[in-house]
Amino acid sequence: MTIKKLLGNMPKMPVPTPDPNMAFNTLVSAWKECSIVTEQEKTKRENIRSYRDVNIKAIEENSAILKLYLEKTFAERSTVIHGMFDRLDAGIASGNLDVISATIAAIVDVTKQSPLAAARELIGNYRDPNVAMIEI
Repeated sequence: MTIKKLLGNMPKMPVPTPDPNMAFNTLVSAWKECSIVTEQEKTKRENIRSYRDVNIKAIEENSAILKLYLEKTFAERSTVIHGMFDRLDAGIASGNLDVISATIAAIVDVTKQSPLAAARELIGNYRDPNVAMIEI
């Protein structure tokens, strides 16, 4: 089959003569627009990287503070609880009911306090711009 048979009786349309200046101007305009978009996207990617780096650094710092806080808190609790059980043993050995009762009450009070709840409060204070100083 030839092209004439495929086209059949299609009306003939004039083909516009291309204007070289218009074609060049369109090409330059497209190149400028592409350059602008490329720079905008580079800037967006750099902003995303910066945001990521800042957040990773904040997470690392929060993690270090939380780890130190929990280490110190659990070490202190261990020392306190061991001391209380030593006092409880001494109270039992001496038969002193007041010491036994007070020591058991103190042990219960210490175990009711959650170091994780205090850690949550610490992190909240760390993020609060109105908090000037945090004591650990």
